[in-house]
Amino acid sequence: MKSQKIYRIGCGLVFFVALLTVLQVEVWAEEQEKQWVVIHDRIPESSTRYSVALKYALSEETFCSVSQRNIKSVTLPESEQIDDYIGRIDLGVALDGSKYSVLLDDARELCIINRDGRQIGKARILRLKQDSQSEIVKEGYFFHGNQIEIQFKVPGQQLALPTTESLPGMLSINIYGNDPYSYQGSSSACLKGSLKGSTFIEGVNLEVSVSYKESLQPNDRYVKLAVQSIDDKVPPDSISGKITDVLKLRSAKLVVEKIASDSSEIVLATLEGDISKAKEEWLESHLSIGKPIPTFARVDLVQRKLLTLNELCKKAGSERHIVLIFGDFKRQSSEHGYRGEQVTSELTLDETMILEMLQRDLKYPPVVVFICRRFSFFDLYEKWLGKDLDFYILSDYSNPTDVQFWFSPRYDYTRNRQPEKMETLRGQFVLPEGKVSVLLVNGKGNLEYINIDAGRQLAECLTEINQMVSSKK
Repeated sequence: MKSQKIYRIGCGLVFFVALLTVLQVEVWAEEQEKQWVVIHDRIPESSTRYSVALKYALSEETFCSVSQRNIKSVTLPESEQIDDYIGRIDLGVALDGSKYSVLLDDARELCIINRDGRQIGKARILRLKQDSQSEIVKEGYFFHGNQIEIQFKVPGQQLALPTTESLPGMLSINIYGNDPYSYQGSSSACLKGSLKGSTFIEGVNLEVSVSYKESLQPNDRYVKLAVQSIDDKVPPDSISGKITDVLKLRSAKLVVEKIASDSSEIVLATLEGDISKAKEEWLESHLSIGKPIPTFARVDLVQRKLLTLNELCKKAGSERHIVLIFGDFKRQSSEHGYRGEQVTSELTLDETMILEMLQRDLKYPPVVVFICRRFSFFDLYEKWLGKDLDFYILSDYSNPTDVQFWFSPRYDYTRNRQPEKMETLRGQFVLPEGKVSVLLVNGKGNLEYINIDAGRQLAECLTEINQMVSSKK
């Protein structure tokens, strides 16, 4: 009897421990339930929704960038001057959560005999973390207008990212001025990485990426959507904007309904249309073999005059064809663009080789038209300007001042621009962004051949066009 009683007590204890464990697990699960930041509410229940899991990974992409300009220095009272530093610029709180300031002085102790000594200064960069004393990050002499770079790291949780890793960041400081009493400064902070995810929807792969720009406020995030069909004949499409924007992708209008507070998941809602069933509508909006291409008017960047499709057709006449090449001329240095960004729309051949391949053994060579978004001053002044060219170079943008200019292989002039929000010939022809596309058009303006992604196979594409034109004669 005593052993049975002990056995029952033991069973009861085991049951109690098991029950307590189950309850703890349920409580833990409730505590771990995903929290959401709602971007758009009151979306009808009938709307189609796409849930995409997001993951953060270190990469060379810019995940977050914040900058400030024209920060004026203040002159320190004598009682606050430290080690003869008489000026200070406060840069405020950077992405790593620390406050930065720069103490300034001239370099009067240096004897400069071959350049203006006022272009050299002395600085002490201070970093102040929360509840701690300031520390000297860097100190020394600097040239005005040259960047001072400071590396830092930010925990992923601090930016509400689904990672336990710390993000590498760079704070760039630029000080300029004529004397220590009128210094000005600017700074930019940048974090590298990518927050992406994708899901497959009835023959379409939907990719979503999220980033920050100039603000860490949740509603100031940017989102980019891209779709790629398994059908190679259907080109990819993409759109980007603020996370609060209505985004038009193919024939669908989408919004971000909500995003997880730890950025591990994002939910998109369809306001109208359906990206998974837009294949037929998409193809109908595309250029079709045998049908006329859209009429257009664009500025020739070399001749500086407006050129229309009608003028090109007149030049081609009944004997010749027109070849439209969407892409940027190969750079002098490398196959990478500004700050390591790969230029996928860059032509792998120069204009001389392209013309030779297109015109080989043809009695009536085609009219060749390059349509670009990036343009080199070197090519313009050293190779083309003042010469009678056998080809045209048109601006892809309806406003030619939106064309990006390369001043030299090492130093580029770039501006923050969003091509998808500008009126372009690519957009009018519904061609994919960031790809080399080639079209063959007859003298009547009808499409006879199209390759939306010539890329590395540009030589094969041009040879195929040459053979097509040759066989028609």
